[in-house]
Amino acid sequence: IMLKSSFGILCLALFIRLTFSITEGTAVQNFDESILKWVETLRTPFMNSMMLDITALGGLALTFVLGLLAVTIFLLAKDPAAAMHLIITATGGFFISSWTKNIISRPRPSIIPQLIHAQGFSYPSGHSITSAAIYLTMAILACRHFKTIPTRVTLLILAGIMIALISFSRIYLGVHYPSDTMS
Repeated sequence: IMLKSSFGILCLALFIRLTFSITEGTAVQNFDESILKWVETLRTPFMNSMMLDITALGGLALTFVLGLLAVTIFLLAKDPAAAMHLIITATGGFFISSWTKNIISRPRPSIIPQLIHAQGFSYPSGHSITSAAIYLTMAILACRHFKTIPTRVTLLILAGIMIALISFSRIYLGVHYPSDTMS
């Protein structure tokens, strides 16, 4: 439990440091803008279509439906603690994202054309936080039901890939700076 607490404190400290870096100076802004300009060079009609589909995996509707499905599966597997853990984590991720957006009030990028319309402020990315909260928590909780290390590692890697793809899609679509998705 001490290791988990220490990891949680470390993540919180990194989040706070990144938040202050974003609000204080231009170094992060310059880095973000250079990445966005590079990502714009990757755009093609096929990639645009792919990124629209991938970003939907982190949207409120789909994460809610998939989260509800996972809660149901945990309840059917007689693991109510996992179901409650997922509900609390998903709800917390949503509220932390909303509150932080309103406190920081970082405008969305305008350095490249936005391929979709996104409402609200930029930092932090709600898609990134929500998908990390839901998909990583689902993977961790599912690992409790599998005994082999390769199976557990596979679940965690798949969750990581999904989170990374969703985060990248937000940058690709021009609605978030890279630093918005690292929170």
